[in-house]
Amino acid sequence: MSENCLTLLAVSDLHHMGLARQTAQAQQMRGELAQTLLKKVFLRLRHMGITPDATLVLGDLVEDGADRNAALDFVSLHGELTRSGIPSLVVPGNHDGDPAAFNTLFGSAPGLHKIGGYGFVLFNDTYSENHECVRAAEDLALLKKCAEENPELPLIAVQHPPIYPAIDSHYPYRPTNAAEIIDAYQKSGVILSLSGHFHKGQKARIHERILYHTVPALCEQPFRFSLIRLVDSRVEIEELCLGLQAPNLIDVHCHTEHAYCGTTVDTAPCVALSQALGVSTLCITEHAFQLYFDKARAMNFRWQSDPAMVKAVWETPGRGRMAAYQQFAEKLRSPFVKIGLELDLFDDGRLLLAPEDAEHDWDIFIGAVHAVQGFVPGQTTQQEAERLFLRDVERLVEHDIDVLAHPFRFFKRNRLEVPEHLFATVAGLLADSGVAAEVNFHTYQPEPAFIRLCVEKGVKIALASDTHDLAEAGEFWPHVNILRQAGITPKMFPDTLFTF
Repeated sequence: MSENCLTLLAVSDLHHMGLARQTAQAQQMRGELAQTLLKKVFLRLRHMGITPDATLVLGDLVEDGADRNAALDFVSLHGELTRSGIPSLVVPGNHDGDPAAFNTLFGSAPGLHKIGGYGFVLFNDTYSENHECVRAAEDLALLKKCAEENPELPLIAVQHPPIYPAIDSHYPYRPTNAAEIIDAYQKSGVILSLSGHFHKGQKARIHERILYHTVPALCEQPFRFSLIRLVDSRVEIEELCLGLQAPNLIDVHCHTEHAYCGTTVDTAPCVALSQALGVSTLCITEHAFQLYFDKARAMNFRWQSDPAMVKAVWETPGRGRMAAYQQFAEKLRSPFVKIGLELDLFDDGRLLLAPEDAEHDWDIFIGAVHAVQGFVPGQTTQQEAERLFLRDVERLVEHDIDVLAHPFRFFKRNRLEVPEHLFATVAGLLADSGVAAEVNFHTYQPEPAFIRLCVEKGVKIALASDTHDLAEAGEFWPHVNILRQAGITPKMFPDTLFTF
């Protein structure tokens, strides 16, 4: 006999402030980051290889549901839920305004919703002016009816206010008739009750055969959410967070709005997100080739073999957009933000860096192999591609660079085999030159074997978000995870990771 299995993502209390007026929030709340935090939750689960069967959002999606632009902020959050491709059930909280309009947008009317052999009973609890909440008698009657008409369904109660246990607070978090609600849950065969509202959250606990769990606020550090696994009537709950779980992590590689290859990257929220998530230092490192040339010329890489094209740009007053980027970056520089460039090769191994730009006071240079002179996609053999790649790595590390970006990504991008037999050679070149090896998950999966060899040879490991999409900023769960796979635990980080 087959078992019912379901994996749920539960998030609560985003307190999003987007187009709505910026009201005063408690200092620990980061409602201005809420939409991106929600997007980051879905990114984290993809990194973990987890696709939930449904997402539950447990209320207080916005800070002020009465604001004239709150409806548009709801639309923004609805858009993130839609983009995830995961079905969602959403209940309103006491900050969310008119429940009827809310339910029309999110399509989550109160009552029974069936997913994967389970019944989710959604409640739209209302609040008085003094913030007290009472579960209506008709809602309790509806629960009883759902149970009677669907005796085969394990029931899950979904609401904003916590039901159990009691909370020691002057603020009335729980419904005033919580005892009556608990009794109704017991009589109706509810197996799980999920709530939000109490920002600290409450760890799952069983009371009279029912598991109660209050999901912490996503808008407060360390930005927590819950993963719930159901097998028949058995429930397992895992609490996760977006905040970094290791100290002193440096992001050596973050792009800006100057990047042609950027999508939703925006420097100001990148800085705010990275700092909030616990990154210790953020390095803004833009592509030099994209700063020197217009988009068409930059992205066709013909400049690599055309010194005249490069010279012509370098002789213009602003050197393309390089001078403007320097001014932009200098305004960002702080104890938290360091500034630099991602540099490629041109003209027989020289760095694409004008003499006056080399003299600028940069904090970090990252060397990269994006395109290789002499390589023709679909024509150059694997063996020749390896020779050309190694030639360019040797040239790069001869220059004054600090980090080698995404070391072997060139091969995957060109649909070639990653040459594992070159791992030791490249690690040796990095060791001899004092250049760090970058661990980078932007459109790539780094190799634990290469990381392990680098560490064995004394090469420092540089962690990079390589942010092109805002959701990538401050996301280092996969980096820490792959370091563990390479045998590098957080206790080893001070001796292993790149620092200034």
